[in-house]
Amino acid sequence: MRFNSIHLALWLVGLLTIAFGQQAVAQVIAPTQGGMVNATKVTATTTELIFGSGGNGQGRIVAVAPIGNDTGPIILITDNQFYTASTTYSQGSSLGKGYAVYSGSGRSVVVTGLQPRTSYYIMSAEYNTDGNTISYNTNGSSTYIVTSDVPKTVAPLPVELTSFTGTTDSRNTATLHWATASERNTAYFALESSTNNTSFTEVGRVAAAGNSRQASTYQWSDPQHLAYTTYYRLRQVDSDGSVSYSSVVTLAPTLPTARKVEIYPNPSAGQTMQVLLQGYAGESLELRVVDTMGRSVAAQTLNLVSTYSTVPLMLPQGLTSGTYVLTLAGSGTPVQKRITISN
Repeated sequence: MRFNSIHLALWLVGLLTIAFGQQAVAQVIAPTQGGMVNATKVTATTTELIFGSGGNGQGRIVAVAPIGNDTGPIILITDNQFYTASTTYSQGSSLGKGYAVYSGSGRSVVVTGLQPRTSYYIMSAEYNTDGNTISYNTNGSSTYIVTSDVPKTVAPLPVELTSFTGTTDSRNTATLHWATASERNTAYFALESSTNNTSFTEVGRVAAAGNSRQASTYQWSDPQHLAYTTYYRLRQVDSDGSVSYSSVVTLAPTLPTARKVEIYPNPSAGQTMQVLLQGYAGESLELRVVDTMGRSVAAQTLNLVSTYSTVPLMLPQGLTSGTYVLTLAGSGTPVQKRITISN
């Protein structure tokens, strides 16, 4: 009987130790502000990612995923899951359809191992951790890139072609530009397009100068607005029917930046509130704060030039603690946010 009592006592002590130990583990609070990420220096297989100063976590996890036709979340980041990152794409931890390419508190990273002529979605999430648990804020900005084609060796045109480039405007209209230093017996230029950089179809023609020793410039706009990545090449046709091809120009539609309004800290805890605005570049906005009775307590006019902007919320001194409603009005549907003032 004594033997059983001793073991029962030890068993109870063990349960109490486990229970108190679990209570002692504090839950890590996620950062209140998500991170920012922008892409630059995009090549056929690499890109440099720049992280803004908007996030307020201890660090950030950045993931890259190819954009396909399937539905559902592209990148999934889960609390209390630690991820291993690699700057070589597909070598880091898997996050949904993508991979982790960076984890830390730095400001930039160069990602390698991407595929040419491929669209990628890039997401940044701020995190806080105590080494045992980790919490993420996945409400940061994201971006989108299209890697270029691998440079090809192309036979020179019979004419002396000095350039062949393309641009897109805000309506996703593609315009091709080219120039020649001289021409001899040229009949016309044919514009060809493709969605896979393999099978090309003629989509337009421009008459050539014929015979010229002077520089000539040309341009042609595609009547079809870009809806996906499109490849263009120039086919030069001589009077005798012989043809030559230019290099390929890759153009992609500009995806609109999703609009987002965030206020932090909220509740204010005696601090000046900041308003984070995404997707309002070039707009004039009216910001108004009213109390629960509908009485206006503050108003601001904002003229934004950047896609991502952070502005202080100008509230009167001595404003009574309580709940208020912030309304942001511009060219689209007004956005309302409930804020709490605590002095």
